[in-house]
Amino acid sequence: MNDINNVDLNLLKSLKALLAERHVGKAAYSMNVTQSAMSHTLARLRETFDDPLFVRTSKGLEPTARAIEVSGKLSFLLGEIGHLFTPKEFIPSGIQERFRLQTHDFISAAYLPSVFSTVRNKAPGITFDIQMITTSSYSQLDNGEIDLILGAGLRANPRFMQRRLCEEELVCLLDKDHPILKNWNTESLFRYPHIKLGVLEERDDPVSIYAKKHGLGPRKVGIYTQSLHMQPYVLIGTSFIAFVPRSVALLGEKLFGLAIKPSPFELPRLTIKAIWHERNQVDPAHQWIREKLVESFIPKLKDPPRA
Repeated sequence: MNDINNVDLNLLKSLKALLAERHVGKAAYSMNVTQSAMSHTLARLRETFDDPLFVRTSKGLEPTARAIEVSGKLSFLLGEIGHLFTPKEFIPSGIQERFRLQTHDFISAAYLPSVFSTVRNKAPGITFDIQMITTSSYSQLDNGEIDLILGAGLRANPRFMQRRLCEEELVCLLDKDHPILKNWNTESLFRYPHIKLGVLEERDDPVSIYAKKHGLGPRKVGIYTQSLHMQPYVLIGTSFIAFVPRSVALLGEKLFGLAIKPSPFELPRLTIKAIWHERNQVDPAHQWIREKLVESFIPKLKDPPRA
């Protein structure tokens, strides 16, 4: 059996490439070595782990159960080893990094362009990889597959680091010729069909809770959308009403001439947070990017951000 004293840690980088490419030649190219050298490395990996690790199929290399198990921990381990050699002085212009961020599309549209511009000007070697938040986001953050989550309505595990960036007011967005604009009140609001997020189809959101609490009858939902950012696009010329963050409403007003109205009843504000793993808390590049994120949200804040 191998132990840490007998293992060449450089093999782990090659294993990561093989897991990513599922092909010896492509893995060799990504590691800038010959295919023969990568084949030799694979043989050493098999001996080290006492497992075939991959089996050949018509589609390439298929990882074994042992390889899949190792894969889940590999990115984290290599990241931790890399941190040992990170220089203390951080110079933005010299960094070469892919920053993987999961967020909502409305946040990308309303807040992130200024971040991308600032980072691009000062650190052109940083490439953002923007992904949508999913049900597996927290586990991906835990495993080191993503670097930061930026979203609304998040309830992260206490072991994660987090920072409140801003709170958004929920407002009503509707077509500029909607008949309700002549008689804007709560009762009228519930006579027309609403737009609701599909992920909330089986759950009560604040609007549905209000309707039930005040005996306004079942809420009429005319359209479900996958994301908030889709809602302005389907409002034009319809009688639907959407409840969206003000940033989404402002884009709908600017792009499509839609009307914005304050909700006639009180709704909770939407809190937007940044969440990251404690392993990145003191990483210079991660810290710097987080600072730029905070700066982009400050103009929208009514109160200073707090940890």
